[in-house]
Amino acid sequence: MSLRSIFSKFGRNPPSVLSGMSSVHATSGCKRHDHPEFQIRVSNSAVPAEDISWLLRFFEQRVAEGAKFRSGQSLQVGWMFTMLEDGPEGFLRVLEPDMKAVPVKFVDSVDSTLMHLRNQQDVVRSLSLPAEPDFPSLRQSAVVHVNYKEATRVLLTRSDALDGADSGWWLSDLDDEAGSQDPARFVKTSLYQLGVDRPDLVKFFAVPAGLQVVVDGAGIGVLGADGEVPQIPGSYLSELNKLRQQRAPLAGA
Repeated sequence: MSLRSIFSKFGRNPPSVLSGMSSVHATSGCKRHDHPEFQIRVSNSAVPAEDISWLLRFFEQRVAEGAKFRSGQSLQVGWMFTMLEDGPEGFLRVLEPDMKAVPVKFVDSVDSTLMHLRNQQDVVRSLSLPAEPDFPSLRQSAVVHVNYKEATRVLLTRSDALDGADSGWWLSDLDDEAGSQDPARFVKTSLYQLGVDRPDLVKFFAVPAGLQVVVDGAGIGVLGADGEVPQIPGSYLSELNKLRQQRAPLAGA
């Protein structure tokens, strides 16, 4: 299956509405520029209110800068590929992939868009070095070990992208040391497919080129040219490591 084919059905079927409690939010400043307002649906209570406000301002700013959007267009937010469709009362509704299967199915939600954006930013900001998130696109490719779905100890390496279709990400299985030098043990897939199969790794996808992420049991480390990069105490990644370490003895009991 080609990397393009997983997106070939975008927009052909009506989007699903996620079950459960949800809230609908909308911009209010686009009409000043003779542009439809945007409407978003949030169902995950863990999404911070400030992130919802940020996304609405993001749309308003793009419109104020002269961008024009219509139903059927795509828009990248962080790493996420969102789509627009005509909604009720003249709104443009924002849809996102459901992150469940290939080919992609869109849902009336921005939950994953906002949660992934927050987590990816927080991972990079956890590092005690001057770095900014470098968001790939979920439509780009990644090279993964053939055991990537089951591997419990992985090394994620990000290099400079070879071209616009390449994310720069390479996933190795640390338990297959012998096979790590065998090209036959690696395959190319879309970053979206990797995110569907390994949602636990999505949070690392905005780590910039030149760094590596080691996920090894209870520990998550980031490596740079001079060795392990210290994590800021109390940061997202530091606290995530504490939580994983607390759970590790229970898993082995």
